[in-house]
Amino acid sequence: MFNRIAPTYDLLNRMLSLGIDRRWRRKTIDLMQIGEKSVVLDLACGTGDLSEEAAKRGAMVVFGVDPSKEMLLRARTKLQYNVTRSYLIESYGEELPLSAAVCTHAMIAFGIRNVQERAKAFAEVYRILKPGGIFAVLEFTPMDRKLVSWGFNLYFQRILPVIGGMISRDRQAYDYLPQSVARFVTSADLAHEAEQSGFAHVHTEVFAFGIATCILLQK
Repeated sequence: MFNRIAPTYDLLNRMLSLGIDRRWRRKTIDLMQIGEKSVVLDLACGTGDLSEEAAKRGAMVVFGVDPSKEMLLRARTKLQYNVTRSYLIESYGEELPLSAAVCTHAMIAFGIRNVQERAKAFAEVYRILKPGGIFAVLEFTPMDRKLVSWGFNLYFQRILPVIGGMISRDRQAYDYLPQSVARFVTSADLAHEAEQSGFAHVHTEVFAFGIATCILLQK
């Protein structure tokens, strides 16, 4: 599915979020305090938006991991002119082809919902992080505010699939997005799952009244 929608993925992200998704990604990088000595894993990296932000902050190395070859091809285009060394790897989060304790930071943006076995993925991220390493999870999560939730769900479940389906010519993919969010766990549940793999929950940052949430964890 992600291979099919890769050609229009960035365009639709910008259109459907009015560019707000970029602001959320920049804030996530701020919270992680990525700098020149950072070795970063971008899990479910997609077309490389978050990897690109890490490179702009001067990260020493970025590993972009995603199971979609078409997404990775577009990520390579974004990262090829950065000084940061970047390695793009076609793989799943449940079995990372990286050595233990090699990364100082790890992150995943709007991808943890698509991981089939989250406990395995959390354990793998824990394994590849150095002690003290930071892991940020940016994701859409169920909201508590009824009015905001009603408005968001109207847009997300009724309007977004129509626009996304028309432009990408793949209505199924853009029906999947709101359905996967509706079925997903709360941010508190997600933090608890990560704690079961050994992480300490450091901070939760809420964006746009709860439409998206960044959970900051530490090894």
